[in-house]
Amino acid sequence: MTSRYSNQLVLNLGPRLDARLSDFAGSNWTAVIAAIDDLLHGSSKNCFVYGEPNTGKTHLLAAVCEAYSQQGYTTLLLSLRDLLDSESPDLLESLENFTLIALDDVEVINGHEDWQQALFNLLSRAKISQTRILLAARTSPADLGLQLLSLNSQLSKAVFFHIPNGKDEADRHAILLAALERRGITLEADVIRYLLDKGPSYTGLLLKHLAYLEEAAVQQRKKLTLSFVKQLTEPLLS
Repeated sequence: MTSRYSNQLVLNLGPRLDARLSDFAGSNWTAVIAAIDDLLHGSSKNCFVYGEPNTGKTHLLAAVCEAYSQQGYTTLLLSLRDLLDSESPDLLESLENFTLIALDDVEVINGHEDWQQALFNLLSRAKISQTRILLAARTSPADLGLQLLSLNSQLSKAVFFHIPNGKDEADRHAILLAALERRGITLEADVIRYLLDKGPSYTGLLLKHLAYLEEAAVQQRKKLTLSFVKQLTEPLLS
């Protein structure tokens, strides 16, 4: 399935994630966001982020695409995990016509040399066309274990970062406040404390949970009081 959002194209990722670069607050995100800014506006052409599942990689890629498309550039967000069983590696041909390409779940092409070759070819063409490439995986480029040595070499030249996993409470607090501010939501201090103590710690899950809370409050026409937030959160903890 293909969905278009102005200059942004998202394939096989379902509804567009509600994420913005401003959500990724906290001191441990500073270097990552600086590298993203350099990818968008500086000399860097390739950036690689990695981390455990649910740590916010997909949200970050969606946020980067949103930021760049808002400036009028063409962006493409692809999940290789979703494409592997349903598409041919030929899908990666001619994508260098986009200004920015975000590729999620790179680790899934381990053992699939046809996809590895297609990705290598895309990176080579993108270098010529000045296309920015943002990649995400669960492991670092060195630990992907890809069979195509030339692709390993290409990926090792990217600027890469192990993204924060959300376990640091200061980061989690900063992300929570930034995401709430962007949404125009004000929570009492006891609600914020509850979310920090009992809510999801991983960044990706936290951002999804905030979207869930906001939607539930709108649908049920209720304020996000401590009792209501507990009612929505506690079933997820079991």
